[in-house]
Amino acid sequence: MNFRVTALALVVVFFTACSTRSFSPDEINLIPKPNKLTLNEQSFKISNSTKVKISNKEQQKAVDYLNGLLKKAAGFQLETSADASSNVIAFVENKQLKPESYTLDVTPKQITIAASNGAGWFYGVQSIRQLLPEAIEAKSVAKAEWLVPCVSIEDAPRFGWRGMHMDFSRHFFNIDEVKQFLDYMALYKLNTYHMHLTDDQGWRIEIKKYPLLTEKGAWRVESSHDKVCKDKAKTNETFVIDPSNYHQRDGKKMYGGFFTQEQIREIVKYAGDRYITVVPEIDIPGHFKAAIDNYPYLTCNGKPGWGRTFSIPACLGKDTTYDFIKEILSEVADLFPGQYIHIGGDEVNTTDWKTCKKCQAVIRKNKLKNEHELQSFFNRDIEKFLHSKGKRLMGWDEIVEGGLTSDASMMWWRNWAPKMRNKAANNGNDMVISPDFEYYFDFMNEATPLKKVYNYEPVPAEFTPEQEKHIIGIQANLWSEWIPNFKRLQIQTFPRMLALAETAWNKKGDKDFDAFHNRVKKHYKRLDVLDINYYIPPIKGMNQTYAFVDSAVIKLDIELDNAEIYYTLDGTAPTRQSTRYTQPIVAKKSGKLLARAYKNQIAGEVYSAKIDKQDYRKAVAHTPKGKGFNRIVQKGKFKSVEAVSFKKGLKTKVVDKVDMAEYNNTEHIAFEFTGYFKADKKGIYDFSTTSDDGSLLFIGDKLVVDNGGNHAPRKRSGMIALLPGYHPITIRFHQGGGGGEVAATIKVPAGEAQPLNGQMVTH
Repeated sequence: MNFRVTALALVVVFFTACSTRSFSPDEINLIPKPNKLTLNEQSFKISNSTKVKISNKEQQKAVDYLNGLLKKAAGFQLETSADASSNVIAFVENKQLKPESYTLDVTPKQITIAASNGAGWFYGVQSIRQLLPEAIEAKSVAKAEWLVPCVSIEDAPRFGWRGMHMDFSRHFFNIDEVKQFLDYMALYKLNTYHMHLTDDQGWRIEIKKYPLLTEKGAWRVESSHDKVCKDKAKTNETFVIDPSNYHQRDGKKMYGGFFTQEQIREIVKYAGDRYITVVPEIDIPGHFKAAIDNYPYLTCNGKPGWGRTFSIPACLGKDTTYDFIKEILSEVADLFPGQYIHIGGDEVNTTDWKTCKKCQAVIRKNKLKNEHELQSFFNRDIEKFLHSKGKRLMGWDEIVEGGLTSDASMMWWRNWAPKMRNKAANNGNDMVISPDFEYYFDFMNEATPLKKVYNYEPVPAEFTPEQEKHIIGIQANLWSEWIPNFKRLQIQTFPRMLALAETAWNKKGDKDFDAFHNRVKKHYKRLDVLDINYYIPPIKGMNQTYAFVDSAVIKLDIELDNAEIYYTLDGTAPTRQSTRYTQPIVAKKSGKLLARAYKNQIAGEVYSAKIDKQDYRKAVAHTPKGKGFNRIVQKGKFKSVEAVSFKKGLKTKVVDKVDMAEYNNTEHIAFEFTGYFKADKKGIYDFSTTSDDGSLLFIGDKLVVDNGGNHAPRKRSGMIALLPGYHPITIRFHQGGGGGEVAATIKVPAGEAQPLNGQMVTH
């Protein structure tokens, strides 16, 4: 009897020692979500005795990446063994799998990654990385049990181009920051890195044939973008310009920097080890001022400068322009092994071409219709040259307007020019979808929130299968006018990059934002270990006016675990030394509330709210003629909505909604909506506008909602104390350039927010 009990105890001890813990579905938070995943019992433990088995040299990059993570975080690396059969991570070749696809099978004894090429094995490793504890991202040895849940995964990407872009011209980022960004991309299986290296504000790549491009063109005195950043930095230190990019040159403090050709090669190799292709952009023939300033013979009149909106471009009637650009592109082509070179081609100021005798001579000689076709003539010549270097041409969607060869590719960015997609697809041109309203991550998060990024479907609903073939991928862009340092770039990127990654990888229609958002919340811990300054969600209850007669009770909240809110009432920027929000704020006098959320070492945006003690506003006499707003429309360029002056005698139209209606996608236009809002009872009424660009809402002569200036889509709110009866209401809106959006809502006392429409307003 004693023997049997002892034997049973030994069996229990043996199986306990060999078993590993199981994971629940809530603990599996892969981004992008795999095409197919099955969770099984137990897990595989990676230890210093675990071996790696490979079958070809191409698998070594993935092994090296895994070992790099383990060396830093676990303090050991895995040795390779050809005959290991247990406690092994095996890399297996499966020629039936498509490029970049992989399968991952994890049992308590073995991990098997099968793929047909290096990228597939590498992505299998990234899935293991995300299945391991967040401590795998640590830069020094961390305490953790390196368990990989037992799963079976079949996975493949939807798009071949899964891209992120960085603009180095407006504000510069150094090579170490580039490498960090490439590692972020690798974690989320993104594979294309677009480097915007030249623009009006700075030339960022060494060209040996033309040394002045970096000797002079890489440096500038303070720009208008710098001034905006400095102003923002007064209340938010994440807008401080990186001081390491200031240098003394020619006796002046100048901003700048550039990559040497050796550094470019280093970036390309680093990216290649992560199966990321680097695409350079050399912006031509517009946005070329950094070059033209130092080689002014490139313009039509030999003088650099600015037109009304954009810089003076290179002259397309001079052979020297073509030679100059080809010599630059020749050096660029030697540095970047990928197939594409991006030539920009957007926002070209064609005014000088219209009056240039040489440009007009080229138009006549080649029977071109206009300056758009002149640019296309130039593009075709450059494209032919790139072909001689084994490269393909890519540009922004403006290059479609004058016509393209079928081999050229474009990036569609102008939401207000949707037909460019159809025109390109019908012409056989491949395209990358990179829309301004959804994938421009330089826009503030409130303008382009995570949900908006995630829910965007890049393939137009009306596209045929044949047209759809020409959409090769998607990309998000980080233009750096107001991104003056790497910390700010992280805030603009995360967590929105995760939404882009999932759209780029998952099949069409396979989306669920709530489920995705739950996984994002789990990834914050990983981002913390990576020391990423991600965007903290907005503080609810801010960016508005609190109106009251006796007192106001202000309630704040934030949807982020472990976040703390700090606030001030004296107009100073809130810090961790300010008052911590623990209960509703009771206000009895007018003032200004500033609030900011913190999570660990990460600081959120600074939000403001106006506290406005009011008297009830009396109604006016009004006999309704009918329901709806009176709307007037005025076309023309204005600096902002505040600067719009409506002409007398403009035609009036009665409308039911505050929107752009038949003027949707029209640029440089202003609206004024007027009428009488009827307050049914005495109380505080809450109005709001959402607009791109500026909007203002008045009750009588009082500005209630100040959503002015020029900006991406954003919402602003305001309150006013009203007595029952009719109150004059005016909403003004101005659309500058690039799309357009305007809407208004109202929340009546003790009611819910609803659209402000013509049923609530009379004229």
